[in-house]
Amino acid sequence: MRYAVISDIHANLEALKATITDLENQQVEQIICLGDIVGYYPNPNECTELCRLHGFTCLRGNHDDAAVGIYGIEDFNPVAQAALLWTARNLKQTHKEWLLQLPDQFLVEDNFLAVHGSPWHPYAYIFSSGVASRAFSTLKSHYPRINVCFFGHTHQRALYYTGDGSIQKIEKDNKYRLGETGLYLINPGSVGQARDGKPGASYIIFDTKSIEIEFRHVPYNLDITQRKVIAAGLPLMLAERLSLGY
Repeated sequence: MRYAVISDIHANLEALKATITDLENQQVEQIICLGDIVGYYPNPNECTELCRLHGFTCLRGNHDDAAVGIYGIEDFNPVAQAALLWTARNLKQTHKEWLLQLPDQFLVEDNFLAVHGSPWHPYAYIFSSGVASRAFSTLKSHYPRINVCFFGHTHQRALYYTGDGSIQKIEKDNKYRLGETGLYLINPGSVGQARDGKPGASYIIFDTKSIEIEFRHVPYNLDITQRKVIAAGLPLMLAERLSLGY
């Protein structure tokens, strides 16, 4: 089966549309979204509607939780707080209700675990091999039949592997074949706000038959999103960082 795994859309409509267009040529059978559909950018209603219209299998992220009121904004930086307050005011109630009923993680059949931040907590970040070690321990103890976990939250592509006790952070080509043994933690990067130095949208194709992942990068019209940020009165930094990819 061919899955698309996307994450961190963050209400960036131009990025999401470009990703969907790219997906139309990938022959995927299911699209998994690892959360943070809203927050930061100015099209939360349109992005939520597209996720629903295209039948994405979605979970909630920390920005989704804050936007619908089940998580406070105190732990967010001032820019994120301003965007979340704007999102909470502008997000339609029907979309808030839809976001509220999403899970914070789920198993995709017996193929992989999907989480937003980490297997032990949806808001935890995996930025290093040391933290990946805790994630692998959680997988072994709670999900012994699963050897692949996709996570988001960091907005950075990543691929961690453990087989003999040591942990490797694998420097990725666009395509990578997973082994049949060992455990993998894989981050597809962000659709809506890249933080890996490469402006544009990022996602993954996962083929369970060939056991291969493909990291895909999709350019989109940043200028449109940037002008929308300014028109909405959102923090200017949110527009500027799109051109930097960080």
